[in-house]
Amino acid sequence: MMNFDALIDKFVEQVNASPRELLFDSEAPPSVRIGTSPDEVYGMWDWNIKRYEAVDWLEGLEARLSRQFPQSFRSLVARYIFPPFDLGPLQFLANTPEGVDDLYELRTGIFKDAYLSAGLLQNGFLQFARPAGGDYDPICFDPNGSIVGIDHESILCHDEIAITKVIALSFAELIERHLKGCYH
Repeated sequence: MMNFDALIDKFVEQVNASPRELLFDSEAPPSVRIGTSPDEVYGMWDWNIKRYEAVDWLEGLEARLSRQFPQSFRSLVARYIFPPFDLGPLQFLANTPEGVDDLYELRTGIFKDAYLSAGLLQNGFLQFARPAGGDYDPICFDPNGSIVGIDHESILCHDEIAITKVIALSFAELIERHLKGCYH
């Protein structure tokens, strides 16, 4: 069996060592900021994914979802906090103790659009990301743990799930591809 904690630790180390986009105050709460003042030119913050021992909101979130996230993703969100950030074509929803803009926070963002959320959850899909660049289509774990893109309009207009793409067969595969420098 794969050691997900070791894989996630390596992923976090690589993300933190890589150049990252600076974030506004509302996107980077104090718990994930680097330093005590924002960038002097843009007024934005550098940030890190940080180890956090008191992630006490995950069990309540999963109870509300009536299902657990895949073990590999759980290894990330149960042990680390982070702002919303891009990873190749994906933008991860934030996992912070303060909460960021509720649309971009994992524990609130997946419920923000009640109709979309209900359609996803009724069909066994768990959102954890969006496409990088601001697209509204949810990126989800399907009932088997694969990562898929879902057309939001199919749910909102037709009450149907339309998978637009399979991104990875698992979260662990997505992370392994990132570690090798392959994003698609």
